[in-house]
Amino acid sequence: MSMRLEMGLFPVSKIIVGKRFAYKDETLTVDADELRKLALEEGDLKDVRFDAAAPGDSVRITNVLDAVEPLYKVSGRSCAYPGFLGPAKTAGEGRTHKLAGMCVVSSTHFLGPMTGIMSFREGIIDMCGPGAVHCTNSETANLVACYEPLDNASNEAHDDAVRLATLKIASRLAERTKDMEPVRVETFELGDVDPALPRVVYVDQVMHQASMVQTFMYGKNLGDSLPTLIHPNEMLDGAVVGANYKTQQKAPTYLHCNKPLIYELYRRHGVDLDFAGMIITRGHHDNQALKERSAQYVAKLATLLKADGAVLAFEGGGNSTVDYWLTVQALEQMGVRAVPIIYEVGRPGTGEFPLVFHVPEADAIVSKGMQGERIAAPAVERVIGSEVVEFYNGKSVNTREAFTLIDSDYYASEWAKDINNMVGKDY
Repeated sequence: MSMRLEMGLFPVSKIIVGKRFAYKDETLTVDADELRKLALEEGDLKDVRFDAAAPGDSVRITNVLDAVEPLYKVSGRSCAYPGFLGPAKTAGEGRTHKLAGMCVVSSTHFLGPMTGIMSFREGIIDMCGPGAVHCTNSETANLVACYEPLDNASNEAHDDAVRLATLKIASRLAERTKDMEPVRVETFELGDVDPALPRVVYVDQVMHQASMVQTFMYGKNLGDSLPTLIHPNEMLDGAVVGANYKTQQKAPTYLHCNKPLIYELYRRHGVDLDFAGMIITRGHHDNQALKERSAQYVAKLATLLKADGAVLAFEGGGNSTVDYWLTVQALEQMGVRAVPIIYEVGRPGTGEFPLVFHVPEADAIVSKGMQGERIAAPAVERVIGSEVVEFYNGKSVNTREAFTLIDSDYYASEWAKDINNMVGKDY
C-alpha cells in the first residue's frame, strides 16, 4: 500500500505554563485556562491542573497513566488520533504537525475498588537521578495534567474521560502550529526497493485483558480482534492509543507513535532490507487454543506479505509470553525467520530461568536486559501528583523523600530498555 506521510516537527525542550500560547526557540508556552476549559467541557471530570517538568529537573511525577505526543493533522483524509478526535479514517498520509520531544502526561487516581488485573498500578517518572534511565518519558519535556475524578465516577468512566481529555489537550497544542512553518520535515514512505533484498515484517504484540490493561486502535479496544495488517505510517500518525496500566508494562501512546523498531526498519529500508509492513496482535488470550489461533494468524499474514523474516516487539509479561513465543514458533514453522526482542526476568546467580516460556525454534533472541534491579531513588525538590503512593505490593512511600524501589515500579520501564539502549549480554 502506497502511503506518504510528512511529519512537520516543532522541537520542544522547555514548557512554560502561562496565559497564552507561544512557540519560540524550542520553548512552548501554554494557555492553562484554555486547556482546562477544553478538558472539562464534556462534564466528565471535576477538575484538572497543569504543571511542567523538563529532563534534569529535580522532579518526580506520580500516578502516571499515559503520555501523549501533540499531533495535529494539517492535510490528509484523517485526523490526529482517529476514532477519538474524529472519524476512524485511515491515518498515515498527508502532513501532520508534531511538537517533538514533549508529551502531555496524564496523572490521576481512581475512586472505585480494584482487584486483580483490573487495577491501576502506580507509575513513577523520575526526571533526574539514577531512576531516570529506567522510566519512559524522563527524556521528554512534560506538561503534566493532574485530573480530579467526579465524586460518583466509576473507574472505567474516569479512565475514558482522562484518555479523551489528554488526547484533546495534546492535539490542541499541536493545532496552534497549523499556520507555522516546521523546523524540519521528515517523510515516511515505503517506496519500491531492490527485489533481491530480504522482506522483513514488524510484528507488534500489545496488551489487552480488561479495563486498565488494554490497547485501542482507531478508537476501539482490540478485545477479541484477530491480528491485523497495519501500515507503519498509521502508527506514527496516532492510530494506536495505549491504555495499559500494569506498571513496567505500561505502553504510553507516545511509544506507539514512536516505536524504535519502526524508525530502525525505515532507516534500513532499501539499504539492507525491504520493510514489508506491520502486523499488530494482542497478547494475553484466555486459553491455549486462542493463543495458537492468534499465532498461526500472524504467521499467515506474514506469508501473505511474502516476508522472509520478522522482528517481534513484546508488551506484557507472564501469560502473554506464551502468546509471544507461540507466534515465534508459528513464523519459523511457516518459513519466516523470527527475531524476538524481549527482556529477561532471571537475576544472575539465582538459578532462575531468564524467560518465562520459550520455544526451541527461537534461535536468534535479542535481550533488552534484565528486570529486577533495586534503585535508590533520591529525595526531590518537587513532586507532581500524589506525594504518598502505594505500590502493587502494598508498600507505601513518601515520594518527596529518598526511598528504594524495584526498577519495574518505574513508568513503562519495559520500554525504557528500548529507548535507553539497554541490552543483555553473556558474562
